[in-house]
Amino acid sequence: MPTILIVDDEAIFRKGLRKIVESSSGSWQVVGEARDGYEALEMVESLQPDVLLTDIRMPRMDGLQLIQITKKRFPNLLVIVLSGFDEFTYLQQSLRHGVRDYLMKPVEREELFKTLDRLESELAKVQTTTEVYAAEPADARMIRQHVSEHLVAGLLKGYVNEGDLALLARIGLTFTEPNFACMLIKLDKDALDQERYDKADPSLFQLYIQQIVQELLDQRAKGFSFILSETEVVALVNVASQHEAGNPLFELSETIRRRMISLSRLTVTIGLGRTVSGIKEIPRSFQEAKIAQLHRLIVGGDRVISYERMNEGNEELAWNSTREHALEQLESSIHEGKPEQTIQHVVTFITSLCLQAKSPEIIHQQICKLLIHGYEEAEKLGLTKSWLGERTIQAVLLEICSLNSRAELIECCRSYLGRLSECIAYGQRHSDHDPIEKVIRFVNQHYQEPLSLKHVAEHVFLNPAYLSTLFKQRTGTSLVEYWTDLRVSDAKKRLVTSNEKVTVIAESTGFGNIRHFNRVFKSVTGFAPNDYREQARSLKV
Repeated sequence: MPTILIVDDEAIFRKGLRKIVESSSGSWQVVGEARDGYEALEMVESLQPDVLLTDIRMPRMDGLQLIQITKKRFPNLLVIVLSGFDEFTYLQQSLRHGVRDYLMKPVEREELFKTLDRLESELAKVQTTTEVYAAEPADARMIRQHVSEHLVAGLLKGYVNEGDLALLARIGLTFTEPNFACMLIKLDKDALDQERYDKADPSLFQLYIQQIVQELLDQRAKGFSFILSETEVVALVNVASQHEAGNPLFELSETIRRRMISLSRLTVTIGLGRTVSGIKEIPRSFQEAKIAQLHRLIVGGDRVISYERMNEGNEELAWNSTREHALEQLESSIHEGKPEQTIQHVVTFITSLCLQAKSPEIIHQQICKLLIHGYEEAEKLGLTKSWLGERTIQAVLLEICSLNSRAELIECCRSYLGRLSECIAYGQRHSDHDPIEKVIRFVNQHYQEPLSLKHVAEHVFLNPAYLSTLFKQRTGTSLVEYWTDLRVSDAKKRLVTSNEKVTVIAESTGFGNIRHFNRVFKSVTGFAPNDYREQARSLKV
């Protein structure tokens, strides 16, 4: 006996549909009625009906959202859509998700009977050869999904090796392209109607976001998405090209953002890390996606924030030489681990900032940017826990944005930035025995100056050839490649966010001459510097 589940937010329609179905000439059994998509999702899980008969317009989770999720989990479930809105967009979206029929309200009895008779015949044929639901046990699918999520989460943190990739391939998840990029997608909860959010299970919002992301990945790219936490969905995208100007991943992220709005009236913010080469570099892209996501507090939500482009269009404050010098001194004292100087420079910088900024929002933006840069440095050095303790950087930024007194801002920043400088100083004292840590710290501080392997090796009292081998073993990249990447990244930011001449940028980022800069920049990005600047600026959103 074929079974059917009826979903409609109006009781009178549910009861009427039940009577029509039960009066048909077939042997249909109505196994349940649901008031909205959330109830229906639970019933589909427990009752496993053969057919889902659902309305489109419903509160909380509508019919289209329900169809997307259930068809992903139960691909053999047959769906009939009902709608009182004769709109082509609903028909188009329904058919895209494999809906078998689309009926207009009020439902005509004979039309529904024809649809049920046809589906009953289809079910009878299918049941002679296989079960209606999955061709493999549900627990096997679940195990495969969990293993995939666990291994991909390991990729993000740098715990997975080539053998684990082989295991992923065995369970159907392959990464055939050489490059990767990470997206971090978060629901804009503050933009969501509170009643709508409170009535729902928060995990269902994340599940819905993940399904939309995976659907678009399947259509337009190669990748895997999963729910990382109660508030985050992550996507690992496998791409062929590492060129970033005109990055199609930004367009894919924009499509995800727009699709969320059009299908469900939900808005999301997407942090996009840079494209990296090889699985060992995946954690870097993931960390960059997290940093980009933090910039939501500066630029607002409902947008894609690319790590590569996150400072574009955010230069509302005209930097004079005095304040720029104060900022440079402050950042230098932090990075060099000099807490007393840091505390002094905080006062100078914030005082100058408050005197010349045009609005409180700009003051908060600049301080948040400074703290995010500090957080990025702490993450690289593994000092975030010792710096912030149990607090998150998000909580720190929200605290900053709640302050409207110059004295409070100075005191708060003295506390946080002074503590960060102390942690860096402590880390330096206790990592001096590690030559690679010393080399990384030295290069990070001096990459804008002329460097040579011999020069760096002398700094840590090692033979240049031995240092080169040791650095490659520890980091997976050569020392020259490491400082070249720093220089090119700095150059790309300055090309997009400033009007400096290319020759000035080349000299100030450590390249010996313009010809060398042009050759290296194009080999890394695929674009000449001026072409990169032009294309990146033309894509500003």
